[in-house]
Amino acid sequence: MRIRDPHTEAEEPYNLVPLTDMVFNLLIFFLCATTFVQIEKDLKVQLPKTTSAFAPLSAPPKQLIINIRKDGTITVAGKDYALDALSPVVKSAAESNPEQTVIVRADEQSIMKYFAGVARTCRSAGIKEARIVYLDENGKEN
Repeated sequence: MRIRDPHTEAEEPYNLVPLTDMVFNLLIFFLCATTFVQIEKDLKVQLPKTTSAFAPLSAPPKQLIINIRKDGTITVAGKDYALDALSPVVKSAAESNPEQTVIVRADEQSIMKYFAGVARTCRSAGIKEARIVYLDENGKEN
């Protein structure tokens, strides 16, 4: 009769290394395949506040966001532009999409002439709709 040794004939434990490798590979694949959409917000712009409550509007896709800082610096997609250099950017956006809308985020302490210059540039480029953003009493952008 054969005597069995429990130490040498024991069942091998499951090897979890291939499973964890597969999970990490899937995680990396989904992180690389996902597109992250971020709203362009210039942190140096302090938006004006209002006390009346408006219903928030849904943001249509492909909006052109123009930030105007306190000193009049105009920023689009992280790049600073002078007012005359902004015109080709807005014109190319208007030509590529006839229904292009523009969102202007102007600092509350900026001079009105900076906003007026951006609005005039948008109008001359053929933009049909330009909106200005402000904060409501809850701190949400409208």
